Amino acid sequence: MHLKLTAADKTDVGKQREQNEDYKYKRIESSDEGDKGLFIVADGMGGYEAGEVASKLTVETMSKALDSFFKPIPDQPTIQLVVPDVMQPSTSEPTPNASDGMKTRKLAGTSHLTAIEERLRSAIQQANREILRYGEKNPSSRGLGSTITSMLVQGDQAYIANVGDSRTYLFRDQKLQPLTRDHSLVARLVELKQIAPEAIYTHPQRNVITRSLGAGHRNIEVDIFNETLQPGDTFLLCTDGLWEMVKNPELQNILNEQENLNTLCDTLIELANKNGGEDNITAVIVHINAL
Repeated sequence: MHLKLTAADKTDVGKQREQNEDYKYKRIESSDEGDKGLFIVADGMGGYEAGEVASKLTVETMSKALDSFFKPIPDQPTIQLVVPDVMQPSTSEPTPNASDGMKTRKLAGTSHLTAIEERLRSAIQQANREILRYGEKNPSSRGLGSTITSMLVQGDQAYIANVGDSRTYLFRDQKLQPLTRDHSLVARLVELKQIAPEAIYTHPQRNVITRSLGAGHRNIEVDIFNETLQPGDTFLLCTDGLWEMVKNPELQNILNEQENLNTLCDTLIELANKNGGEDNITAVIVHINAL
């Protein structure tokens, strides 16, 4: 089954910040074999201008590193497998000639899936090195960093990666579910059952991130998630400036009520600002259709 992607995005400085340190990206390439796509949301940190630089470096490095993903792919190697059309009881008859009943099939996709995941992971690690390099060359920006959530789409598979507390959600069958896990102190406290899940919105240390790109981290751990796509799926990639201001039940209601992607982005940004707009707000929305 070939799939078609449509997407919209929007970012806003919010109500309480002077500059926007979020950065977003979307790219869709179409063909008769279905669409490919790359979508990124990054949330920079590190003080005046440094956070803006970190998120921009993250997106630019990743998108450049994955540019070849959109180039034509050579045919996969093939092997011959004996696949009898009808199962028959064994007899003493000689084994049929190897060419009888043979069918040519492409190699299984498991290694292909792993290769794409590694390319995505490598692109994020490359972005991390670029941020560190920038900090070394610009002492006033030393310590700059960024969160990242991204989605790479090929065929009927989505590869979701994240570092930090920017999130990717899946809206399917009128229900919203987060696909990523926050790398934050409050998320860890929830896992340890030291605070209630709803406390992540009010805890005094809710802004403490336990994983990020840059910020002096030479080695970073990247979470990769794989999702098989279905027509009708909608994905939301966003920074914490959105999901902290518009909680999951509200997000789900809005996605149920509105189908136009640009209007969805506008509505989410407006509601986040109405609820306080405490941080920069960014959303990228991707919808899946059958081609």
